[in-house]
Amino acid sequence: MKKLLIYLPVALLLVLASCSDEMELKKSVFIPDDNNPDLPAYTEWGYNTFGAYYDRQRFLYDDYTMPAKMINTGGKTSFTLKGHISPSGYDYYGSANEMSLTFDFYSLDPQLYTDLITLNDLTVDLTGSTIKVRGKIDTTNFDIEILNGTIVFKRAQNLLVDKKMIEIILSGTFEFQALVDDEPISVTLGRFDVGIGKDNFYRY
Repeated sequence: MKKLLIYLPVALLLVLASCSDEMELKKSVFIPDDNNPDLPAYTEWGYNTFGAYYDRQRFLYDDYTMPAKMINTGGKTSFTLKGHISPSGYDYYGSANEMSLTFDFYSLDPQLYTDLITLNDLTVDLTGSTIKVRGKIDTTNFDIEILNGTIVFKRAQNLLVDKKMIEIILSGTFEFQALVDDEPISVTLGRFDVGIGKDNFYRY
């Protein structure tokens, strides 16, 4: 009985440590880009970050919103990046509006988040017939008519903790020119490094 009482706290500590490790993996880690320090550097470590310039404004993840979701429903799989948009160089929290950018893939049908490993080294032409791009700023949804551009999944990799599958890390880049309400816009220097797992992969 004494041995059992000793083992139980040790087992509990190991479980709590494992849970703590998983929670740490869900936090965002900002490493500034050398040339554009208000954007995160391109990384492949699952730092849960993304960033781009929407014309001259900064579109960036934040520390209190899930930065990325993958949603498979209605015959399409949507990859959504959600954060804030603000003038570059301005106080971030004082001048930011909520923004999301969604890539709808009509040729992608993952059954589980682990199937996203097939995205490794995939380049998608955003003018193709099997993809659409849309956006949202605060409560306003808007369609994006792509003129040219790509999204590149440079790397998709498994993340394991103590030999347990936790998530797929998706790292890549995106940029495009488009029309929004008949006005030309450019999204440049886009990069993402996000984890997709049970808590942000949806299929219904």
